[in-house]
Amino acid sequence: MKAFAFGIVSVVLAGGLAAQAEEQGSFDKSLTVSGPVDLEVKTDSGGISVTQGSAGVLKIHAILKSQHGWFGSGDAGARIAELTRNPPVEQTGNRIRVGYVRDPALLRGISMRLEIQTPTHTQIRARADSGGIRIEGISGPVDSKTDSGGIDIRDISSDVRAAADSGGIHIGNIKGAVFARVDSGGIEASDVAGAIDAEADSGSIQLRQTKAAPIRAKADSGGVTARLAPGAGYDVSAQCDSGHISVPEMTVKGAFSRHHVEGKVHGGGPLVDVRVDSGGISIQ
Repeated sequence: MKAFAFGIVSVVLAGGLAAQAEEQGSFDKSLTVSGPVDLEVKTDSGGISVTQGSAGVLKIHAILKSQHGWFGSGDAGARIAELTRNPPVEQTGNRIRVGYVRDPALLRGISMRLEIQTPTHTQIRARADSGGIRIEGISGPVDSKTDSGGIDIRDISSDVRAAADSGGIHIGNIKGAVFARVDSGGIEASDVAGAIDAEADSGSIQLRQTKAAPIRAKADSGGVTARLAPGAGYDVSAQCDSGHISVPEMTVKGAFSRHHVEGKVHGGGPLVDVRVDSGGISIQ
């Protein structure tokens, strides 16, 4: 009988916890703009997505969620309601800031995912403490950083900067230069028309360039693969402490060894400088 009673109590408690497990809310904002947009976006937890929208209008959709533990605070619903009534959105002309909450305590234990559609002519600075960042289809430049979470940036008409403490970085179809840093996780930058500067403490680096420009890549642990612009000339300097180096046919300058190569491809050009502590190097 006691066991049966305990079972009933357990079910009741579990049902109560499930009911309290998550508070949710959302808000939507539509802002009129004219000309290029200067956008700043920030979230502590939840992630950021910015994609190309219609000219003259910037649309924001935010999703708010809170997970309660056994001793979770009971005011999460009230704080979410406050955020939905007074969304953290600021506009001064074409300069827009999203996610900059005046009272940080409002977001304690609450994730805020920001989904934004913006005109093509937008430059952006995006920051996420926990959560991924996705940016696609704008002119840029783009400056992005996340402490925990991946970064995916595509179809940008100017320069891109991306940094992640933990999480991979994927960048593609960039008309300008790329600057990428990751502590733990790999870097992939493909179809880049400008210079590339990439560093990974732990993880591989894969690069592909469409126009000849300087390339610098450094990996502490993980290999580097660099595909050069077809038919273009480069100067090459590659060194790895542990691993093999593979290079295209080139005029060798100075000593040539398994771990250190210098030379010219197609008569020379922008410098390709690759350094790897542990892992191989492939230049194609």
